[in-house]
This record gives sequence, C-alpha cells and structure tokens, in this order.
Amino acid sequence: MRGVPHVALAALLLAAAGCSGSGPDAGAAPEEPSGTPAVTAEESLDILKDWTKRHNKAITAGDERQWRDTVTGALEAPVSARVHTYGKLPESAGIALSNPVFYVPRLDGFPKWFGIAALERSGGEEQQVLGVFVRGKKSDDWRAAHWLTFQGKPPQLAYDSQGYAMLAPDRGLPAAHAKFMSSGDESALVPDDYSRNARTRKTGGWTAEPGKFTPGPGPSYALRTRDGGSLVWYGLEQERNLTGGTEAALPGEVRDYLAKDDAKPGKTLDATWQWLAIGYAPASGQARVLGESVSLTTAH
Repeated sequence: MRGVPHVALAALLLAAAGCSGSGPDAGAAPEEPSGTPAVTAEESLDILKDWTKRHNKAITAGDERQWRDTVTGALEAPVSARVHTYGKLPESAGIALSNPVFYVPRLDGFPKWFGIAALERSGGEEQQVLGVFVRGKKSDDWRAAHWLTFQGKPPQLAYDSQGYAMLAPDRGLPAAHAKFMSSGDESALVPDDYSRNARTRKTGGWTAEPGKFTPGPGPSYALRTRDGGSLVWYGLEQERNLTGGTEAALPGEVRDYLAKDDAKPGKTLDATWQWLAIGYAPASGQARVLGESVSLTTAH
C-alpha cells in the first residue's frame, strides 16, 4: 500500500488509560453528553491487544479465513489480494502497537466503531498509523475497517464534556473524491497531489483512462472537528482497463498478482484498486483530501 500523511502524536498522547480524545475545547461550551460510548477505556485497550494478536497470527499463517476475522469493509479486498499474491509472511512482519490514542464516539446499538492513532513497529521500523475499528454485532469480534500510515496534523477534533469524540456527517466527501477521480471535477473538492497525479492516462507502460470510481465498500466514518467540520475516513473502489503494454511494463503489483496464477496479460487488462482515504470536509466550502493508500485487489 502507498504511504500517506501522518498525524504527529506527541500532542495527542493521553494518560495511562488511553481514553478518547484530549478533552473538550477550553474555549467552547461542550454539548451535554447523550448516548453510550462505543467502548470504555479498559475495553479499548483489550480490543487493541486482541486484534494485534489475531493480525500477527494471520500474517504468519497466510490463511485468508484468518485474515477475514481481522478486517472488514474497504480493508477486505486488499488483504485478500495480498494473501493471494504473497502468501504467508515471516514472523518479523508482525506488528506491535504503542502509545494508542482512542477517538471514541457515543453509539447506541450496533454497529459500533471508534478511531485510533498509534505508533506501529514492524521489522525494526516505526511509523504512525490512524485506523478505525468496527464491531458489526454483539457476537462479532472487533475488526479493522481502515488503516493508514500518516504524518502532519489533521484538523482538531471536538469532544463532549466527558472527553468523547462527536459523530459528524461525511458531507459528501467520498462522492466528491470519486467524481474528481473520474472526471476531474474540482467544484466540491481540493485534491492532494497523489489524487491529481493518479488521473494520468499511463500506468506502468500501459495506457488507461482514470476509470470508474465508486465510494466504498462499507460506510464512511466521520467525527466532528472543532470548527464544525468533519474528519472523514472512507474508501473508493477503482475499476480500470489497461491497453497497449507488455508484461514487463506492468506495475509490479499487477505483474506479481498475475504470476501467482501463471497468467499472462493479453492486449487489454482489467484491474481494480482499493483506495483508503482520509479527508476534511468543512461546514461549508470545498473538502480536502489529506492522504490515501492504494492497493491492487484484482487483475485479469
């Protein structure tokens, strides 16, 4: 997956329990809390520990069934494609998560979800990540629905008087991003450089239109920012037809995917990619793409 902007965690770290957020804005009157938090502080730490254990077990097993127990929504197809192409990974590819910060909204009933920022260590290297965990129903395990490496600093979130994050609408950001990628329409969106450059008619040595973009799969996840806007996690599916190239000129991930099945490209090739994106949508005006991760899901 392509790397994307990181949030600096130094100013976000919480006390030992790792409860949601950094508290209400001192300069604003917080709203009266309503509803039940998606998880408690103690539960969130246990969820993260359990998920990390299941994730690392799936990595070393290379078993798609185990992977499906750890991810959902827009993360499912990229994970399945990775297992299909590369099989199991060595134990050194396992991850450890530290310094977690939880962004927990109030959600009565199911599905439940919460956001997280943490430091991820794998293979001796450390990076900052931003994710979303979802539990579809009471009998389900918690699964990751969104996972990005990131840097920089996103818009500050708003919190209620008890320090819980506040739900917000996605304000049409996923649809606006999909529309820009398909047609170049910037009326509702300020794209980042990667999105703008991804509209090229070349991929590897092959010619291709940007293709068809569809929000999803799965819902978007949005929390209110201090200025009344929305910080939004979402996915986009990209379908693209490639023509006029050679096997050697294919992007490496496409070539590896085909090679796993001893397949060769013809004169045309259909491929799909999954985008995981995060963006900011103000209360009014144009939204902004803050970063994305893009992974091949199928090629034939």
